[in-house]
Amino acid sequence: MRSIITAICIVAILPGIVSAARLQLEVSPGFSEVYLLSEGTSSILDHLKAKADREIAELGETHQITILKERLDKASTLAQEKKEAYSQKFSSLRETYLESISVSINGVDAEIYPSSSALAEVYFYFSIKNNSDRIVTDIAYKPVIGDIILPTTSSLVLEFIHPATLVYGLGPGQTLTNKGYDPEHFSFFIGQLSKEELKEIQKNIKTHFSMEIIDMHFTDKRGYKDQTQILGFREAFESQLKAFKTAQEKAEADALKKKEAYDEALNAFKSDREGLEKNLKDSLEDLKKASIRSQTRPDEDNRCFFEGIDAGSYIVYASNAQGSALFTGITVKTGTTKLMVNDLTKDPFTP
Repeated sequence: MRSIITAICIVAILPGIVSAARLQLEVSPGFSEVYLLSEGTSSILDHLKAKADREIAELGETHQITILKERLDKASTLAQEKKEAYSQKFSSLRETYLESISVSINGVDAEIYPSSSALAEVYFYFSIKNNSDRIVTDIAYKPVIGDIILPTTSSLVLEFIHPATLVYGLGPGQTLTNKGYDPEHFSFFIGQLSKEELKEIQKNIKTHFSMEIIDMHFTDKRGYKDQTQILGFREAFESQLKAFKTAQEKAEADALKKKEAYDEALNAFKSDREGLEKNLKDSLEDLKKASIRSQTRPDEDNRCFFEGIDAGSYIVYASNAQGSALFTGITVKTGTTKLMVNDLTKDPFTP
């Protein structure tokens, strides 16, 4: 590449008429060295950069970056759609079955003594009907008074165990009550409620107590608790969810495969691009060195004196540590030519 650039420079810069001249040049401050380059340097710069841009653009086509990215985006979108479809199906099943349990509160007693205890005690009787087509073993719930959720000491779970037979599970259409047996019991923290909330609870607990069902479990057959297999929603409804789950997993696997292909191509593209960029950098450095016709250092008044140069056209070039540069075409006449150059631009020899 170096010999090619040198040959181009020689052809581009040889003047037709050679005459002795002197140039007095005033430049912007901040430059330690100022060069006169051959006038054809700008054209060669444009050629080298355009060539590098074409080669980089061709790299993208060679490695199919755009095509692979489009495939990845399409696969990722499909995977997200399948994931949402699975999630919606699961949420729909869950909501349907949570709503299938009917709860009636038959009586409530409470011990709420803010002055002597940090905990309040609640005892209640209930009747529950299972309106679903599954055997339900228990529900998790939040105790509520109107709009106030009581701050309980732990998660509350109501197990469906018949108080007389101890059979575990509530079948489709069946009802369970603890009326006539021991009341259900839980505690809540008094100190986590405002005075207004506590007052509202004391006033309405006997009439407005309710249970917000937040989870439930199932079993395939009723029996004693230690003989019963407990199933969560995903296990209990595996057959209904299977097609949605399979579609999600298949789409996610396909998206992962396409991501791996895209990443591999992108890494190869970046590696090849870095090679082209290094070649361009080396070529620009070679061009700069081959294009120099004369050079000097500015004095303290930022003046440069070029003695014994040929009359003709040149490019004034200088660069600083900030990446700014002078790169301006000038004409030097026979005798003494005085010029000022101070228009800054990005260093054209930087890729």
